[in-house]
Amino acid sequence: MGNKIIVIVGPTAVGKTYVSVELAKKLKTEIVSADSVQIYKEMNIGSAKISENEMQGIVHHMIDIVSPDEDYSVSDFKADSEKIIDNIQLCGNIPIIVGGSGLYVNSLIYDLDFGNAKSNEKLRDYYNYYHKEHGEDALYEKLKRIDPVAAEKIHKNNVKRVIRALEVYDITGIKFSELNTDIRKASDKYECILVGLSMDRKILYERINQRVDKMISEGLIDEVKGLLEKGYTRDMVSMQAIGYKEIIDYLEGNLTFEEAVNILKRNTRRFAKRQYTWFLKDENVKWFHIKDINEIDLTVDEMYEYLNNHI
Repeated sequence: MGNKIIVIVGPTAVGKTYVSVELAKKLKTEIVSADSVQIYKEMNIGSAKISENEMQGIVHHMIDIVSPDEDYSVSDFKADSEKIIDNIQLCGNIPIIVGGSGLYVNSLIYDLDFGNAKSNEKLRDYYNYYHKEHGEDALYEKLKRIDPVAAEKIHKNNVKRVIRALEVYDITGIKFSELNTDIRKASDKYECILVGLSMDRKILYERINQRVDKMISEGLIDEVKGLLEKGYTRDMVSMQAIGYKEIIDYLEGNLTFEEAVNILKRNTRRFAKRQYTWFLKDENVKWFHIKDINEIDLTVDEMYEYLNNHI
């Protein structure tokens, strides 16, 4: 088995959680989550975090590891996950990495250049001061001028990320968007078996709408209220996640309840489309199409047979 890992990708609500657990049971292994929101404690409903019952006794890693106000980078994820993966492999098992966060996944299977730029406290203080004095729009304009490609990918509300991009440019002279140009260079650390789940877009979008309705009924509003009451603010990276920013807008009176729910559904559908676009670019993914969610076990069996032939 050596250094093999199994990676399951696909858009939100496609069934990755169920499939990964069923495969982990068959392969007698553990799961490493590659989800950039499920890493946060107390953010359960809006992140569609797997429940203990859904885990069915399978050990899950990289869930509930940081507080919503903590900084956690892709390189942090890579370092922490590799320790876990190595330990699973030492036990003679092949870990299953599952998630829809493209950069998290790629950090494990491709050689990504995170840049050698160290943090510069004086620069960071300057940009934080500039932000407080002039606002996020003015700060964002600075980034748009020096690196429009990065500006397209970083939301202006993600102030920490905007500042990091400006900081990297000031220190190295290299645009933040140019750090990951060789994103498809396979890493030699692991032998990766990369599989993806897909389904008809109309069915997927219906599942997304139903998931949002379920989140609301399970108490998403109260979850976000509780986070705000604990002092977590909308400018934190964690609270800008889909499912949280829309509810904050409702709670702050910027949207009606109906508007917030509809925008949340729309944003999640758009996110799923971006995920598809991201993973479809990767020719190494072996795709498995779920025709009927009620027959998802057929897909599990099909995928298990494929994996057995490649392990």
